[in-house]
Amino acid sequence: FVQVQQARFMAKQSTMADFNYLEFFKEEIRNENAIIRINAVNKITLITSALGPTRTVNELLPYVIQVVQEEPLCNDEEFLFSMAKQYASLTEYINGRDELLVAPLEHLAAQEETVIRDEAIKSLCSVVEKRPSLVPEYVVPTLHRLATRADFFTARVSACALLPTAYRFASEDQKHGLRKAYTTLCSDDTPMVRRAAAHRMRDFVAYLDKADLLADIIQVYRQLSQEDTQDTIRVACVHTSLVIGRMFTAEENRQHTVSVIQDAAQDRSWRVRLTVAKNFDQLFEALSADVMADMMQAFIHLLKDNEQEVRKEAVRVIETCLNLPNGLTNKQLQDFILPQFQTLGLDSAQPVRAALAQVLGPVAKRLGRDITQRQLLSLIADLMKDEFYDVRLNVVSHAGLICEVLGVDGLVHSLLPTIQDLVTDNHWHIRQSVVEQVPKLAKLFGVEMFQSKLESLFLSSLRDSVHSVRQAAVMNLKEIVETFGPQWTVEHLLPKLLDQYSQASGYTTRITTLNLLPQVSGVMTADQVMQFVVPLLIKAAKDTVPNVKFCACRVFMWMLENHSLGSVSIKQVIKPILLELEHDSDIDVQYYAQRAAQLCP
Repeated sequence: FVQVQQARFMAKQSTMADFNYLEFFKEEIRNENAIIRINAVNKITLITSALGPTRTVNELLPYVIQVVQEEPLCNDEEFLFSMAKQYASLTEYINGRDELLVAPLEHLAAQEETVIRDEAIKSLCSVVEKRPSLVPEYVVPTLHRLATRADFFTARVSACALLPTAYRFASEDQKHGLRKAYTTLCSDDTPMVRRAAAHRMRDFVAYLDKADLLADIIQVYRQLSQEDTQDTIRVACVHTSLVIGRMFTAEENRQHTVSVIQDAAQDRSWRVRLTVAKNFDQLFEALSADVMADMMQAFIHLLKDNEQEVRKEAVRVIETCLNLPNGLTNKQLQDFILPQFQTLGLDSAQPVRAALAQVLGPVAKRLGRDITQRQLLSLIADLMKDEFYDVRLNVVSHAGLICEVLGVDGLVHSLLPTIQDLVTDNHWHIRQSVVEQVPKLAKLFGVEMFQSKLESLFLSSLRDSVHSVRQAAVMNLKEIVETFGPQWTVEHLLPKLLDQYSQASGYTTRITTLNLLPQVSGVMTADQVMQFVVPLLIKAAKDTVPNVKFCACRVFMWMLENHSLGSVSIKQVIKPILLELEHDSDIDVQYYAQRAAQLCP
């Protein structure tokens, strides 16, 4: 038997040795079925592993380079895309001969189809990252050839994409030529080439020295920022300004970048203005505080823009600017931005008002009580009553913060009636958001005012028709009982919670009552738990609804894990009811009863 097995193994080894992997690969990529061809290309690394580095370099690679340029595969775009992608993976299998990949990738980078060119440049950059030494001898000449090809513009577009990586690793004497090539591409007669050059500008300038930037590129940057035909180029110049701004001093920024951004903020294309609005916080990070002082008028133009999307983004970015170390100052906020709020609060576009509602809390916190009462209070009250629920939701989500700023006196007479109304809002998201703000209000109010103004409304949320609202009330109850302490919880709150539990109240209310017991019992002693909580759990364990019974078992588990209830009490009171539930007709009740019983001594 052993001899037979050895013979079979030797025969198999002989068969594998006789198998010609290269010929098999050639047949596969010549197959008429496109799926088979693509699969063969995607598995090319398996062939290279079988052939070894020497045969891969001497036989496989020359063959692949040849067929890519011959009919019919030279017209198969899916095949060319797959090859462009797989070339990068061959670096592991050609024994350091990465320079052999540059020429075929150059060929693919000049193809008409965009995705093929992009994938070829991506692969070439990947090869360069692994072998930067290739750049001076192989990649820079390749880039110059692509940049000067006049037969079709696609090669020049690819040159733009390759420039940042090539410049990064080029030798010092080559960098001047690359900068010159870039300025030529920026002035190309073909709009697509100029657009590609502009889109790569921010990556390119990141690798430049300031002196080279000022000498060779800054004029091109200014020229493209005034590009008349393509707004995408002007958008790219806004992004480039963020990079340049970090490199320049305040005076240099005033001379070169500020005017570009100011013009972009009033550009005839809304996309350019939108880009400035979205990135205004990054401008604060890139430019010094005194330079940004010159930009506030431009920001006001964005807040007053004709396009609602621009106004929305300009409002939205205010909060981020407030949180930056060198962001908006109180003076800038009061002098330039606050005067626009009343108009924005009446904006016809719902998204703009929603964005404004979202930033009012942080703005109020920055400005303080007096200014908030004088200039923001009526606006906050109006937005809390807005006809669109997302506006109300956004302002309510900061109700706790706003109330902390205003204090109890300012709140009771102005916003509290509105907040009380919102607890019963038609939209459950708003009811949930108000419930989530109640713990902050409780800390602010104190026991007596909370009981008189908010307690009944909060407890009504435990009976809400939407589960998420009930769950929010349960989860936020813990913070309230921790604020007011165990005595208030046991003597005042717990009786009201226990009164909610009855057969007539509906099983969802009974389950909610059970779910809030762990939140409440956190401030109670073991004796108080045994006296007030356990009797309710025993009652729930005998409920007619299985969901209520297994919920009671889960609460029993929590109590046994988090309270030292005493072995005698557990054995005499809790364990018997759990053992009885282990034989319940419902399988879920049985499961949770068994788990709870395992925790009993």
